[in-house]
Amino acid sequence: MEYLSSREIISSKEDIKHELELLLSNKSVVTKPNSNQWQFFIDCLNRLFDPNTKSKFNSLTNSHKAQFKFEVKDKLRKFYFKPGRKINFVFQMIHKKELQNILFDDADSYPDLGGYSILIRDTSNEATPNHNITEKDSKEYIERVVAEAVETEFEAYRTLPEIIEDGLLNSWFYPAGPAKKEILHVLSRHKERGWILTNFMNPSTKRILAIKVKKIEKNEIFVSTTEYWYLRWWDTKKKSYAFPYRETNRQQYFLRKDNGIWKVYETIRPSPRTSIPHRRKYS
Repeated sequence: MEYLSSREIISSKEDIKHELELLLSNKSVVTKPNSNQWQFFIDCLNRLFDPNTKSKFNSLTNSHKAQFKFEVKDKLRKFYFKPGRKINFVFQMIHKKELQNILFDDADSYPDLGGYSILIRDTSNEATPNHNITEKDSKEYIERVVAEAVETEFEAYRTLPEIIEDGLLNSWFYPAGPAKKEILHVLSRHKERGWILTNFMNPSTKRILAIKVKKIEKNEIFVSTTEYWYLRWWDTKKKSYAFPYRETNRQQYFLRKDNGIWKVYETIRPSPRTSIPHRRKYS
Protein backbone atom coordinates (compact mmCIF):
# COMPACT_ATOMS: atom_id res chain seq x y z
CA MET A 1 0.00 0.00 0.00
CA GLU A 2 1.66 3.20 -1.18
CA TYR A 3 0.94 6.66 0.16
CA LEU A 4 1.46 10.00 -1.51
CA SER A 5 4.61 11.94 -0.74
CA SER A 6 4.49 15.55 0.43
CA ARG A 7 5.24 16.73 -3.08
CA GLU A 8 2.53 14.55 -4.64
CA ILE A 9 0.02 15.83 -2.11
CA ILE A 10 0.74 19.44 -3.06
CA SER A 11 0.37 18.64 -6.77
CA SER A 12 -3.02 16.98 -6.13
CA LYS A 13 -4.14 19.57 -3.62
CA GLU A 14 -7.40 20.59 -5.28
CA ASP A 15 -8.52 17.01 -5.95
CA ILE A 16 -7.74 16.04 -2.36
CA LYS A 17 -9.69 19.03 -1.06
CA HIS A 18 -12.65 17.96 -3.19
CA GLU A 19 -12.51 14.47 -1.66
CA LEU A 20 -12.41 16.08 1.78
CA GLU A 21 -15.52 18.12 0.99
CA LEU A 22 -17.37 14.97 -0.10
CA LEU A 23 -16.32 13.22 3.10
CA LEU A 24 -17.38 16.06 5.38
CA SER A 25 -20.74 16.35 3.62
CA ASN A 26 -21.51 12.67 4.26
CA LYS A 27 -23.74 12.81 7.33
CA SER A 28 -23.46 9.07 7.95
CA VAL A 29 -19.73 9.55 8.60
CA VAL A 30 -19.37 13.14 9.80
CA THR A 31 -22.46 14.00 11.82
CA LYS A 32 -20.92 17.21 13.20
CA PRO A 33 -18.21 18.71 10.92
CA ASN A 34 -17.50 21.42 13.50
CA SER A 35 -16.79 18.94 16.29
CA ASN A 36 -13.28 18.97 17.74
CA GLN A 37 -12.24 15.60 16.35
CA TRP A 38 -13.07 16.55 12.76
CA GLN A 39 -11.60 20.03 13.12
CA PHE A 40 -8.42 18.37 14.38
CA PHE A 41 -8.49 16.09 11.33
CA ILE A 42 -8.98 19.07 9.00
CA ASP A 43 -6.13 21.01 10.62
CA CYS A 44 -3.83 17.98 10.27
CA LEU A 45 -4.74 17.79 6.59
CA ASN A 46 -4.19 21.53 6.09
CA ARG A 47 -0.69 21.11 7.50
CA LEU A 48 0.07 18.95 4.46
CA PHE A 49 -0.82 21.83 2.16
CA ASP A 50 0.92 24.47 4.29
CA PRO A 51 3.20 23.35 7.16
CA ASN A 52 2.91 26.83 8.69
CA THR A 53 -0.85 26.57 9.14
CA LYS A 54 -1.83 27.66 12.66
CA SER A 55 -4.09 25.51 14.81
CA LYS A 56 -5.74 25.76 18.20
CA PHE A 57 -4.91 22.09 18.76
CA ASN A 58 -1.14 22.60 19.12
CA SER A 59 -1.34 22.79 22.91
CA LEU A 60 -3.83 19.95 23.29
CA THR A 61 -2.97 17.25 25.84
CA ASN A 62 -1.75 13.87 24.56
CA SER A 63 -4.86 12.09 25.78
CA HIS A 64 -7.19 14.51 23.96
CA LYS A 65 -5.21 14.23 20.72
CA ALA A 66 -5.25 10.45 21.00
CA GLN A 67 -9.00 10.54 21.62
CA PHE A 68 -9.67 12.65 18.51
CA LYS A 69 -7.35 10.49 16.41
CA PHE A 70 -9.03 7.22 17.37
CA GLU A 71 -12.53 8.63 16.94
CA VAL A 72 -11.70 9.80 13.41
CA LYS A 73 -9.92 6.57 12.48
CA ASP A 74 -12.83 4.47 13.69
CA LYS A 75 -15.29 6.50 11.61
CA LEU A 76 -13.09 6.33 8.50
CA ARG A 77 -12.45 2.60 8.92
CA LYS A 78 -16.18 1.82 8.95
CA PHE A 79 -16.83 4.20 6.04
CA TYR A 80 -14.18 2.77 3.71
CA PHE A 81 -15.47 -0.79 4.14
CA LYS A 82 -19.07 0.01 3.31
CA PRO A 83 -20.61 0.02 -0.19
CA GLY A 84 -20.87 3.45 -1.74
CA ARG A 85 -19.45 5.88 -4.27
CA LYS A 86 -16.01 5.53 -5.83
CA ILE A 87 -13.44 7.07 -3.47
CA ASN A 88 -10.46 8.75 -5.13
CA PHE A 89 -8.38 9.49 -2.03
CA VAL A 90 -8.29 7.50 1.20
CA PHE A 91 -7.24 9.28 4.40
CA GLN A 92 -5.51 7.71 7.37
CA MET A 93 -4.47 9.43 10.60
CA ILE A 94 -1.37 8.09 12.37
CA HIS A 95 1.16 9.13 14.99
CA LYS A 96 4.30 10.65 13.48
CA LYS A 97 6.49 7.91 14.98
CA GLU A 98 4.89 5.49 12.53
CA LEU A 99 6.06 7.52 9.52
CA GLN A 100 9.56 6.00 9.67
CA ASN A 101 8.08 2.58 8.94
CA ILE A 102 5.89 3.81 6.09
CA LEU A 103 7.36 6.80 4.21
CA PHE A 104 11.06 6.21 4.87
CA ASP A 105 12.86 9.05 2.99
CA ASP A 106 9.93 11.47 3.34
CA ALA A 107 9.29 10.76 7.04
CA ASP A 108 11.48 13.48 8.57
CA SER A 109 10.00 16.29 6.50
CA TYR A 110 6.40 15.06 6.46
CA PRO A 111 4.15 17.65 8.24
CA ASP A 112 2.36 16.83 11.48
CA LEU A 113 0.15 18.57 14.01
CA GLY A 114 0.87 17.84 17.64
CA GLY A 115 2.51 14.55 16.70
CA TYR A 116 -0.20 13.34 14.31
CA SER A 117 -0.20 13.22 10.50
CA ILE A 118 -2.60 12.34 7.70
CA LEU A 119 -1.50 9.76 5.15
CA ILE A 120 -3.24 9.84 1.76
CA ARG A 121 -3.58 6.99 -0.71
CA ASP A 122 -4.59 7.71 -4.32
CA THR A 123 -7.26 5.16 -5.30
CA SER A 124 -8.56 7.01 -8.36
CA ASN A 125 -7.02 4.50 -10.79
CA GLU A 126 -7.89 1.34 -8.89
CA ALA A 127 -10.06 -0.93 -10.98
CA THR A 128 -11.75 -2.65 -8.04
CA PRO A 129 -14.34 -0.55 -6.17
CA ASN A 130 -13.52 -0.04 -2.53
CA HIS A 131 -16.59 -1.97 -1.39
CA ASN A 132 -15.80 -5.12 -3.42
CA ILE A 133 -13.78 -6.86 -0.72
CA THR A 134 -11.72 -9.85 -1.88
CA GLU A 135 -10.15 -12.54 0.34
CA LYS A 136 -6.84 -10.69 0.09
CA ASP A 137 -8.54 -7.43 1.09
CA SER A 138 -10.15 -9.20 4.06
CA LYS A 139 -6.80 -10.45 5.32
CA GLU A 140 -5.26 -7.01 4.87
CA TYR A 141 -8.16 -5.54 6.83
CA ILE A 142 -7.69 -8.05 9.68
CA GLU A 143 -3.96 -7.31 9.74
CA ARG A 144 -4.83 -3.63 9.93
CA VAL A 145 -7.11 -4.25 12.94
CA VAL A 146 -4.23 -5.92 14.79
CA ALA A 147 -1.79 -3.17 13.76
CA GLU A 148 -4.18 -0.49 14.99
CA ALA A 149 -4.68 -2.39 18.27
CA VAL A 150 -0.91 -2.45 18.78
CA GLU A 151 -0.69 1.28 18.07
CA THR A 152 -3.61 1.99 20.40
CA GLU A 153 -1.91 0.07 23.22
CA PHE A 154 1.32 1.99 22.70
CA GLU A 155 -0.49 5.34 22.59
CA ALA A 156 -2.36 4.42 25.78
CA TYR A 157 0.97 4.00 27.55
CA ARG A 158 2.26 7.28 26.11
CA THR A 159 -0.70 9.23 27.53
CA LEU A 160 0.26 8.39 31.13
CA PRO A 161 -0.12 9.82 33.73
CA GLU A 162 -3.48 10.48 32.10
CA ILE A 163 -5.39 7.27 31.42
CA ILE A 164 -6.82 7.00 27.93
CA GLU A 165 -10.60 6.97 27.81
CA ASP A 166 -12.16 3.53 28.07
CA GLY A 167 -14.14 4.02 24.87
CA LEU A 168 -11.02 4.60 22.77
CA LEU A 169 -9.74 1.11 23.47
CA ASN A 170 -13.11 -0.22 22.34
CA SER A 171 -12.34 0.89 18.77
CA TRP A 172 -9.92 -2.02 18.34
CA PHE A 173 -10.33 -4.18 21.46
CA TYR A 174 -13.34 -6.29 22.41
CA PRO A 175 -14.98 -4.23 25.21
CA ALA A 176 -15.19 -7.05 27.77
CA GLY A 177 -12.20 -9.03 26.51
CA PRO A 178 -9.10 -9.97 28.53
CA ALA A 179 -6.76 -8.03 26.20
CA LYS A 180 -8.42 -4.72 27.04
CA LYS A 181 -8.62 -5.54 30.76
CA GLU A 182 -4.89 -6.28 30.86
CA ILE A 183 -4.03 -2.94 29.26
CA LEU A 184 -6.19 -1.07 31.75
CA HIS A 185 -4.48 -3.00 34.56
CA VAL A 186 -1.03 -1.91 33.35
CA LEU A 187 -2.17 1.70 32.98
CA SER A 188 -3.54 1.73 36.51
CA ARG A 189 -0.39 0.17 37.98
CA HIS A 190 2.00 2.52 36.19
CA LYS A 191 -0.05 5.58 37.06
CA GLU A 192 0.27 4.63 40.73
CA ARG A 193 4.01 4.18 40.28
CA GLY A 194 4.34 7.52 38.52
CA TRP A 195 5.87 5.93 35.41
CA ILE A 196 5.66 7.68 32.03
CA LEU A 197 7.12 7.46 28.52
CA THR A 198 6.97 11.14 27.62
CA ASN A 199 9.96 12.59 29.46
CA PHE A 200 12.48 14.50 27.34
CA MET A 201 14.31 12.33 24.77
CA ASN A 202 12.51 9.15 25.81
CA PRO A 203 13.47 6.50 23.21
CA SER A 204 10.44 4.23 23.62
CA THR A 205 9.13 2.71 20.41
CA LYS A 206 7.49 -0.39 18.99
CA ARG A 207 7.35 -2.11 15.63
CA ILE A 208 5.49 -5.00 14.02
CA LEU A 209 8.16 -7.00 12.20
CA ALA A 210 5.85 -9.64 10.74
CA ILE A 211 2.12 -10.33 10.75
CA LYS A 212 0.06 -13.18 9.32
CA VAL A 213 -3.59 -14.22 9.46
CA LYS A 214 -3.37 -17.89 10.43
CA LYS A 215 -7.00 -18.95 10.63
CA ILE A 216 -10.38 -17.37 9.84
CA GLU A 217 -13.42 -19.00 11.39
CA LYS A 218 -17.01 -17.87 11.69
CA ASN A 219 -16.70 -16.59 15.24
CA GLU A 220 -12.95 -16.16 15.71
CA ILE A 221 -9.80 -15.17 13.84
CA PHE A 222 -6.26 -16.13 14.82
CA VAL A 223 -3.37 -13.80 13.88
CA SER A 224 0.32 -14.23 14.70
CA THR A 225 2.91 -11.46 14.82
CA THR A 226 6.55 -10.85 15.54
CA GLU A 227 6.94 -7.58 17.41
CA TYR A 228 9.70 -5.40 18.83
CA TRP A 229 8.84 -3.30 21.88
CA TYR A 230 11.13 -0.89 23.71
CA LEU A 231 9.46 0.83 26.66
CA ARG A 232 11.86 2.88 28.76
CA TRP A 233 9.75 3.88 31.72
CA TRP A 234 10.67 7.09 33.54
CA ASP A 235 9.89 7.30 37.26
CA THR A 236 8.56 10.81 37.92
CA LYS A 237 8.97 10.34 41.67
CA LYS A 238 12.62 9.29 41.63
CA LYS A 239 13.47 11.41 38.55
CA SER A 240 15.26 8.49 36.92
CA TYR A 241 14.56 5.60 34.56
CA ALA A 242 12.83 2.78 36.42
CA PHE A 243 13.49 -0.15 34.14
CA PRO A 244 13.67 -0.75 30.37
CA TYR A 245 11.41 -3.29 28.71
CA ARG A 246 13.05 -4.40 25.47
CA GLU A 247 11.68 -7.51 23.81
CA THR A 248 11.35 -9.07 20.37
CA ASN A 249 8.85 -11.91 20.52
CA ARG A 250 6.06 -13.75 18.77
CA GLN A 251 2.54 -12.94 19.82
CA GLN A 252 -0.87 -14.42 19.12
CA TYR A 253 -4.05 -12.41 18.69
CA PHE A 254 -7.57 -13.82 18.89
CA LEU A 255 -10.25 -11.62 17.32
CA ARG A 256 -13.99 -11.77 17.87
CA LYS A 257 -16.85 -9.73 16.48
CA ASP A 258 -18.34 -6.89 18.49
CA ASN A 259 -21.60 -5.74 16.88
CA GLY A 260 -20.39 -7.16 13.56
CA ILE A 261 -16.89 -5.62 13.74
CA TRP A 262 -13.75 -7.70 14.29
CA LYS A 263 -11.76 -6.63 17.37
CA VAL A 264 -8.90 -8.04 19.42
CA TYR A 265 -10.36 -10.23 22.15
CA GLU A 266 -7.25 -11.82 23.66
CA THR A 267 -3.50 -11.53 23.26
CA ILE A 268 -1.05 -14.27 24.17
CA ARG A 269 2.65 -13.47 24.43
CA PRO A 270 5.61 -15.11 26.16
CA SER A 271 6.75 -13.87 29.56
CA PRO A 272 9.38 -11.13 29.25
CA ARG A 273 13.02 -12.05 29.73
CA THR A 274 13.38 -9.03 32.01
CA SER A 275 12.56 -9.47 35.68
CA ILE A 276 10.20 -6.50 36.07
CA PRO A 277 6.79 -6.63 34.31
CA HIS A 278 5.99 -3.71 31.99
CA ARG A 279 3.28 -4.80 29.59
CA ARG A 280 0.55 -7.34 30.13
CA LYS A 281 2.06 -9.39 32.90
CA TYR A 282 0.90 -9.35 36.47
CA SER A 283 3.35 -9.27 39.37
